[in-house]
Amino acid sequence: MPPALEQPFRIGPLTLDSRVILAPMCGVCDVPYLKLLRRFDQRSLIFHEMFSAVGLVHWKSRLKVDIPPGLRPLGLQIFGHEPETMGQAARILAAAGTDVIDLNLGCPVPKIAKNCDGSGLLRDLPLLGRILTAMVGAVGDQVPVTIKMRLGWDEEMRNHVAVARLAESCGVQMITVHGRTRSQMYSGSADWEAIAEVASAVSVPVVGNGDLWDPLIAAERLKASGCAGVMIGRGAQGNPWIIPRIDTYLKTGEMPPEPAPDVRLGVAREHCRLLIEEKGEAQGVPECRKHVAWYTKGLPGSAELRHAVNQTRTAEALFAVLDDYALPA
Repeated sequence: MPPALEQPFRIGPLTLDSRVILAPMCGVCDVPYLKLLRRFDQRSLIFHEMFSAVGLVHWKSRLKVDIPPGLRPLGLQIFGHEPETMGQAARILAAAGTDVIDLNLGCPVPKIAKNCDGSGLLRDLPLLGRILTAMVGAVGDQVPVTIKMRLGWDEEMRNHVAVARLAESCGVQMITVHGRTRSQMYSGSADWEAIAEVASAVSVPVVGNGDLWDPLIAAERLKASGCAGVMIGRGAQGNPWIIPRIDTYLKTGEMPPEPAPDVRLGVAREHCRLLIEEKGEAQGVPECRKHVAWYTKGLPGSAELRHAVNQTRTAEALFAVLDDYALPA
C-alpha cells in the first residue's frame, strides 16, 4: 500500500473518514444536489459550487452563504485575484461554518481565466503567493485553506510542481490537482503521472482529479499516484452514487452494484423536486433539464425523454413527462 494510504486522511485539523471528495462543479453542486447526495453518503467531504470573492465582500446585494444542517463535512470554494478581498472572503466563509476553504486555480472558462481568476492565476505566481498568504492569515488555524489547480496554463507553462510547492510554503493544507492544463479544457486524457509528481513534491495531502468514472479506475489511480484521496467531478453528474461506491470499494474491495434504472429515475425526479423547491419554477425547471439528461443517459428511449423534458416550462409539465416515461418490462 502506498505510504499516503497508510495514514489517516487529514486536512489540517480535519480528519476525514473517506478518501473520496466531491468537486465544486458550477451549475451542479448547489444545495439541492448536496442534500440529495447526503442521502447516499454521510462521510465524504463535499464541495459547494464556487463563490465570487468580490460578490461576497463588495457587491451591494452580497452573496449569502447559508449552510443547511446535515451537509458537513463541507468545503466552500472562492475565486478572485485581489489579496485583500480574498482574505476578507475567507473570513466570511469561516464565519459561515465551512470545514475547508478552497481557492479555485482550475476554472478554465474564458470569462473567469482572462481576469486572472481561476486558472488564470497559474500565470502569476507572485500574485498567487500574496493571495494564499492573505487567505491563510485571515483564518489562521480556524479553517484549513486548500487549492484546486490544473497542471498549468498550457503545455509550455506546466508549472504544477512550482505551484504546489508555493502553496505549501504559504500554509495551504491540501492540494487537489486536475490532470489537465487550462488550454486543454476537458479534452484529451488527464495526466496522472503529472499528478503523481505533485504528490511526491510536497508533504501536505494531494488529491487527484480527472477521468474518474468508476470505482476500479479511481482505486487504480489513487494507489499508483501516491495521492491521499481522489476528487470526483463530471463522474458525479446524474450519479450521486459514485461517491459511496468508490468509498466502499476502497475500504472493502467489493464492487457495489450500479443503481437500477427505476432507482435512477426516482432519484432524478426527487432531484428535480428539490431543485424547484429551492429555486422556484422559473429557474428550477430549466436547470432540471441537464440533470434529467445525466440521470437517464443510456436508458432506452432517453433521447425522446430528453427532448420532451426540454420542451417543458412548468413543474407540472416536467413531472408529467417523467411520470409518462416507461421503462421496458
